[in-house]
Amino acid sequence: MNSILPRTESLILFARPPIPGRVKTRLIPALGTEGAMSLYRAFLADAAEMAAAIRKAWPSAGLTAEWAMPDDSHAPYPLPSWLPGPFLHRAQSGHDLGARMAAALGRRIAHGGPAVLVGTDFPGLPPEIVLEAFDALARLEANSSGPRPARCAVLGPARDGGYYLIGLNRLEAGIFSGLEWGGGRVFEAQSRILAEKGYRIHTLPEWRDVDTPGDLKALRARLAESPPETAPNTRAALESLVGSPAGQVQPPDTLSG
Repeated sequence: MNSILPRTESLILFARPPIPGRVKTRLIPALGTEGAMSLYRAFLADAAEMAAAIRKAWPSAGLTAEWAMPDDSHAPYPLPSWLPGPFLHRAQSGHDLGARMAAALGRRIAHGGPAVLVGTDFPGLPPEIVLEAFDALARLEANSSGPRPARCAVLGPARDGGYYLIGLNRLEAGIFSGLEWGGGRVFEAQSRILAEKGYRIHTLPEWRDVDTPGDLKALRARLAESPPETAPNTRAALESLVGSPAGQVQPPDTLSG
């Protein structure tokens, strides 16, 4: 007798262990090694709260944390304390970012439902945007015809030309091949590859990651205009690091160190 597996959507957070000197390295001149690490720990805490809100709104979504582990990964790392919640914690696998994303998405899609992968450098990213990604994948798939569901994808463009989110209902070979990671046209190139492989694509609102002193200045300005419950851990970290209310924009020479 054939059985039908239940549909299980997945949210994947791509993260790094918050080890001093190994995270937010371009912010070290502005914040110091420990400060950059503390800020990234706050990013992780806010990402965990975002994931909890998504799980509450979309109960069928499973949560996975994929970690870029350092070479000395035999050391004990308290992953559940850095990213608390009902996460399945895994080490990322693959020779480059594209291979690691393909592996993470492929593992979860194989469980019978679409997967949405999000970075952890986007404090304050509204849960509604991630929920829109799940909803768009379901809607695109439902509106397709044929014996197999259509290939469907969701992309969230980042301000720097990359993307902060990708969601797929099917993983086709080669969709991450040939991309120049870290370049300013990654989102454009990824959209083109997906279209060439027959994916129906939904584009999410643009968001900005936090890698440079300029990004940090923009983050503080954005938090100043946001409700106080937005990214509370990041707000607290900024107040502690700078000694002034979160959202107060520092002069460029202060941020650049």
